[in-house]
Amino acid sequence: MLAQAVATATRASSLQLAVCGLHLRGQPLNAQLTDLQAVFVRDCKSAAEYKLYAFTDDNGKTKPGMVTVVDGSGSAVYLEVWEMPIENFGHFILQVPPPLAIGTVKLEDGSSVKGFVCEGWVAESCKAGAANVEDITHLGSWLTYLVRPQQ
Repeated sequence: MLAQAVATATRASSLQLAVCGLHLRGQPLNAQLTDLQAVFVRDCKSAAEYKLYAFTDDNGKTKPGMVTVVDGSGSAVYLEVWEMPIENFGHFILQVPPPLAIGTVKLEDGSSVKGFVCEGWVAESCKAGAANVEDITHLGSWLTYLVRPQQ
């Protein structure tokens, strides 16, 4: 089975990549996709197995992070799926800072693609009351967070 997966990956000329925040169309990091010849495929939602957080990093920049949950408290998150040439993926991943990572993201239609995920400590920090992390799952998307009325 592993040999079959390796053979399939070797033949692949591109991969699909789900993004949920700063790489969305119109957002500041979208050029990191388009500069590497990634092409927009579709809008969709994740499976209802994720929490979405807004966190402020050590440089004062607020970013989204999508964390998998297994306790039934997750929701569907708005995503865009992009198709990227496989030979450009290494260049792309080098631009992804922690606590963000690329993992497997389940989509609402039951399929899975590679996509942005976030390390679990972000969720734990939110539960512990950290001032630099906010649970924005109820908003359903990073874009909604950006346009919400300030509290």
